[in-house]
Amino acid sequence: MENVIELKHVNKAFEGFELKDLSISVKKGFVTGFIGSNGAGKSTTIKLIMNLLQPDSGEISIFGLNYKKHEKEIKQRIGFVFDHNVFYENVTLTEMKNIISPIYIKWDDSLFNQYVDMFELPLKKKLKTFSKGMMMKASLTIALSHHAELIIMDEPT
Repeated sequence: MENVIELKHVNKAFEGFELKDLSISVKKGFVTGFIGSNGAGKSTTIKLIMNLLQPDSGEISIFGLNYKKHEKEIKQRIGFVFDHNVFYENVTLTEMKNIISPIYIKWDDSLFNQYVDMFELPLKKKLKTFSKGMMMKASLTIALSHHAELIIMDEPT
């Protein structure tokens, strides 16, 4: 069975923190939870998987591809939900969609609208007025509206 995510002997060190010789794989078609105590390196590992941080050593592949050669292709196929708000706060959800949607080749407005309806999200209110729960729903809506093959969520609860 194909690995969607694969880390081999990954190391990343910061002052006071170190990921050491981390090797994990996630098989296609599985829901996988990444559980650990605060400070264990979950968010750091997710940032490495998303190519937001570079490993000090080791190999990371997503869909069997290396980020150095295939970053745009990989990111087209991933829906990512951060653990905090990353959207502009002074725009509406419609305006945020209009900013983000051109990035994705497979963006689907009808799917976006289905999630907006399902999550009962207001399209014309500024994002800064959204509760934390509404922001998570908005993030999920954006992450799921381009037919992502892999969804990565960093503490969306």
